[in-house]
Amino acid sequence: MEQETTLSIIIPLYNCEKYIKHCLDSILAQGLNKSDFEIIIVDDGSVDNSYAIASAYATGHDNIIVVRQENQGVACTRNNALKMAKGNYVTFVDADDMLVGGSLAKLLRIAMENKAEMVKAAHIEVPQEALFEGYSCNGSSTELMSGDDAIVKVTKLKEGYCWGYLISRRLIADHNLCFPPKVSFMEDWAFITQAMLKCNTFINSDVLFYLYRRNTTSCVANMSTEKLLLGCRSIDIVSKASTNTTGAVRQMLTDNVCANVNIVLWFTIHYRRIFHDRKTITKVLVPLLKQVDSQFISRSIKPFILFPNLYIVIRHLLAKRKY
Repeated sequence: MEQETTLSIIIPLYNCEKYIKHCLDSILAQGLNKSDFEIIIVDDGSVDNSYAIASAYATGHDNIIVVRQENQGVACTRNNALKMAKGNYVTFVDADDMLVGGSLAKLLRIAMENKAEMVKAAHIEVPQEALFEGYSCNGSSTELMSGDDAIVKVTKLKEGYCWGYLISRRLIADHNLCFPPKVSFMEDWAFITQAMLKCNTFINSDVLFYLYRRNTTSCVANMSTEKLLLGCRSIDIVSKASTNTTGAVRQMLTDNVCANVNIVLWFTIHYRRIFHDRKTITKVLVPLLKQVDSQFISRSIKPFILFPNLYIVIRHLLAKRKY
């Protein structure tokens, strides 16, 4: 029988030698007992010194597990780490981000006292050169609600990240939740949305927890037709999930779907190399929009459903900036 711990911290690692040390230092400075948490680092085929740096940390800490694999993408990397996790709770941390000192202990206490299945904490975007020591664990308020209520009251259309949460591993296991394989665009939005739909006890907290560095070399900054089409799998997951909901939840999920379809359209309209593949993309997007409740589809996107190729061409011609 596996020996459980309180928390599994999952870090997908790929070519992040500049920041992984800061990330790990911020976690090890949380003040948690070593027996209360594990750090699972899955290196996704890095070609820099990321793996060596992480392995050096593991040598001095027996609760740090480092695994190396051939490149599979961030979704598969997180899924592989989840299979290894032994914590009652799971949290995801990107290798170029950091945690605020003392925040994990605070959030774990909130989670356990309320027997919460999910806890969402506060985050801020920080400069590339930021260090975690410069930030304090402010905030103490909490609000208990269902996952459905959280979808309506808490989530924002563009906040599709999986970091910044504590999630019950049992919730993940009981509902076979995973990131859509091979997808590296909107994959975390699909995962978190599915988790929230299954969640009975959700805590929204203003505790400052996560320090996010905007990564200019991320998949968004290097978009391609293939990545967009794979990202449409995430839209498909949420689109289908919305059909099993009602009222305000269905409306919010439809808004989410429309917002992310608009993101795909933006890249198609403004990126010349993707614009040439617009017919392929529209063949995927239109059926996705036809899955959701039509009464909640935003007025701005309805012309696209009726005249998809013409809509993209006109907006492309009118676009002031192209890449």
